[in-house]
Amino acid sequence: MNPPLTLLEEIVLLSLDDKTGAHLPLLPFALGLGIAGAVLADLSIAGRISTGGAQVKVLNADPTGNPLLDPWLALIAKDSQEHSVHYWLSILANEKKEVESEVLSHLIERGILKREDKKILWVLGLRRYPTIHNEERVEVRTRLERLILSDDIPSHFDATLISLLDGCQILSEIFIGEKYDARAGRVDSIVASDPVGREVAEALRELLSNVLLAQTATSNPF
Repeated sequence: MNPPLTLLEEIVLLSLDDKTGAHLPLLPFALGLGIAGAVLADLSIAGRISTGGAQVKVLNADPTGNPLLDPWLALIAKDSQEHSVHYWLSILANEKKEVESEVLSHLIERGILKREDKKILWVLGLRRYPTIHNEERVEVRTRLERLILSDDIPSHFDATLISLLDGCQILSEIFIGEKYDARAGRVDSIVASDPVGREVAEALRELLSNVLLAQTATSNPF
């Protein structure tokens, strides 16, 4: 029996279109920051690091046994200096391509995704990752939708997941429509209820905002 999906796996899974398996049209750097936040949050949930203070602290450098997380735990642990959540989000976001590739391969190995390579006009390569039975993605979306539209108390894991998705603005690409817009306050309360998700999500929002401002300034220099 496969172990439960990590935050990292669920965020990558949710970043893919339900029907086509292609990436959702996300803001630049949104997925990279979401992935970075998920790594930190997963390590925090595993009791390996603390993200609640001014600096990320290593609580236990022993491997978790998860090959998707342990290389990054080792990277954080070997640094002789402590750094902020912002710092590690930036470092890990720069490794987005490698991390996402590892996660996609892992989801394929678990029988959750399959890989399809297609050609557009016989020139541009297009890689899609449709689910095999679509059960996992439907389960995650249904679980989160139920929490957003109800007043049920979320688990620590789901509160952190919603916080991360909201922080890097992926949540608004997954749940579109007036009924979700009307529950913005509910999302805010879920984010506020979770210390791990809240700390990382606040840093995610600030970093993403800075990136978008920098891009705007570059494209409109005068």
